[in-house]
Amino acid sequence: MALPIRNTEIEVQSRLDEVFGLTRDAIQDVIMQGLMARTTCTPHHPKTFPGLSQWAETVRALRDKTAPLSWSCSDVNNFPLCVHPSGNLVIAIYTGDRDTGVIGSNPSNRAAKGTNTEQAVWANQKQLSLFDIIPELPSVEGSSRIMWVLLYHVTPNEIRFELSLPLKMVGGKIRSWQERLVFPAIPLDQVNIVIGDDDGPEFEVHVERRG
Repeated sequence: MALPIRNTEIEVQSRLDEVFGLTRDAIQDVIMQGLMARTTCTPHHPKTFPGLSQWAETVRALRDKTAPLSWSCSDVNNFPLCVHPSGNLVIAIYTGDRDTGVIGSNPSNRAAKGTNTEQAVWANQKQLSLFDIIPELPSVEGSSRIMWVLLYHVTPNEIRFELSLPLKMVGGKIRSWQERLVFPAIPLDQVNIVIGDDDGPEFEVHVERRG
């Protein structure tokens, strides 16, 4: 089955209505709010701060945008998610690699992710029932939910982004997708961007058994 890649205005808006109850303009505004946080950074900030600031403000903006629609927040194990009112769907936000937002590419998260993301992607596989045999994972809160990822990538000239459904993960990187909603890139010709280190974090909680 061919991977559905939707990039026309009608296709993307139709899926946003059907799945999320959101608009293209709302997603673009979330991305721009995160980007504006980055524009306040200077070369004197720590190298990791521009990327961290943009990521954090993008998370905040999506939560602000969806809260009036009865979405909620989850930060279990310091893994920030926006949770659909049904409880069956969540959105995570990651910085993406250079293939993000490019038709015909296979994008991935820029920084390797850990257990939180791995469990969520395995849960996607189970829910989508695309494989006959899927190894069992330890039961975790929300393990039956579908996780979509709002992925963005910043260059000196533009910001590209997409809202996509991950299907397979290898070595901390998402390697295949069930569906991709690709938005038009936003040109940054008149915006001063500090690139720095663009890796948004995912915190891991390690529990050691006491002797």
